[in-house]
Amino acid sequence: MTSLLLGLRLSRWGIVGFSIAGFALTFIQAVGFYQIAGHSPAERAAFGASMTALSAQFVALFPTPLRPDTVGGYVQFRGFNVLTILFAVWALASSTGFARGDEEHGIVESQLGTGITRPALVASRVGAFAIAVVVASAAAGAGYILGVASGGETVSARGLIEAGALLTAVGLSCYALSLLVAQLAPMRAATALAGALLLALFLVNSLSRVFASLSTWRWLSPFRYYELSQPLPPGGYFDLRGSFVLLVIAAVATAAAAVAFMRRDLGASLIRIPSPPHRPSFSASSMPLWRLPVARGLYEHRLGLVGWSIAMAVLAWVFVALTRTIVQVLLSIPTLVQYLSIFVHHRLYPAVLGYTWFALALTTAVLAALSGLSVAFTSRSANLALDPAHLVDACLLLVLFSVVMGAAGSLLISWVPRAAPALFVGFVLASYLDDQIGGPLGLPGWAQSISAFRLVGTPLLDGVDGRSLALMLALALAGVGSSILVMQRRDVGA
Repeated sequence: MTSLLLGLRLSRWGIVGFSIAGFALTFIQAVGFYQIAGHSPAERAAFGASMTALSAQFVALFPTPLRPDTVGGYVQFRGFNVLTILFAVWALASSTGFARGDEEHGIVESQLGTGITRPALVASRVGAFAIAVVVASAAAGAGYILGVASGGETVSARGLIEAGALLTAVGLSCYALSLLVAQLAPMRAATALAGALLLALFLVNSLSRVFASLSTWRWLSPFRYYELSQPLPPGGYFDLRGSFVLLVIAAVATAAAAVAFMRRDLGASLIRIPSPPHRPSFSASSMPLWRLPVARGLYEHRLGLVGWSIAMAVLAWVFVALTRTIVQVLLSIPTLVQYLSIFVHHRLYPAVLGYTWFALALTTAVLAALSGLSVAFTSRSANLALDPAHLVDACLLLVLFSVVMGAAGSLLISWVPRAAPALFVGFVLASYLDDQIGGPLGLPGWAQSISAFRLVGTPLLDGVDGRSLALMLALALAGVGSSILVMQRRDVGA
């Protein structure tokens, strides 16, 4: 019991942060539905048909929605499906944080010193995360209830409970799988390998809707069993066997992780990769380039830089290729035309490309140069007129935005290390939602102007705003300077 309470205490910031994120996401999506879907049955039917056509362009990432002309189908598609990815990220961070982070800080060793067995310790942490994800799922359900109530409608209690149970089950399965990988992998590679596994399982399932050859492998993915149910929309369905499989995956992976934990030493991995024999050298390198800290940091992350460069270039090509189809679908929805008119007054294609591709690129915050080259090449082949100067400005702003976000993350992790991931996720989500739907929801101008995404604006369409550029530079300097001061005022490991 003590280990369970300690696990909840260590996870308190994650519970608060992801509960707020779940509540805000479902509430805003429900309220936004009533703003853009229309009120008459004909308007909502047209909106649902357009959403179905639009979702077909992204079938490689998300399943086709059921009844998007209703608030339940829309929030299932735009809210709960997105929360599945967020909860998977939470599970990844929490499980590897326990298996490797707490172990490195001596917390695991001190708990084992109290007499608790290793399987019991694993079970207590899994139980703590189960309680945490139930609380966050309940918060998401509460946001959905309030959002639907604002439109004068009621919620199906059974469908909402089933949706929350699905979120809990998929979160637990991702936690258990990540925990198992963390026991097998070396300490510094545990998070990366666990993340790669979850990403591979997600892509195997999602890409199987496009490539039939992957259909024989998608049964391995927990996301496959989540998508077998869509309980929120009218006429929705709940696959009990699929939900049971998710719980079986969680139980089996947890048991395997406990066995692996019993068979390895603290600080070591169960599987040890042999390295070729070499003579250790403690002399300084003669290459002048390694005297620069920036060069050393880039070299340490060289594989990640190459991987992100390729991924962002390919993603840029996909977004440009889909822009024309997306615009045609959006223009077929009268209420969405009114929504777009808030942001776009001319040159619709560059504007939509800027709001979709560069919004995603900002959230990933990586390698603007190669992604910009891909945008330029593909836009020319797709006959989309883009201003080269604006394209360069937009790519350079990605770099500055990355610095701003990095400074914010550095400040948070220097101030409250354990709460930093949850606080950062909440900050990014609030900033993004403020920029995207603050206007339609009638938020005051000052509230919309504080969004980090609003400061970037749409450089692909309008170029760089000098005032916003100055504010971003000031924010970056303030974040870096504050993190340095905070680090000087606390002990290492505190």
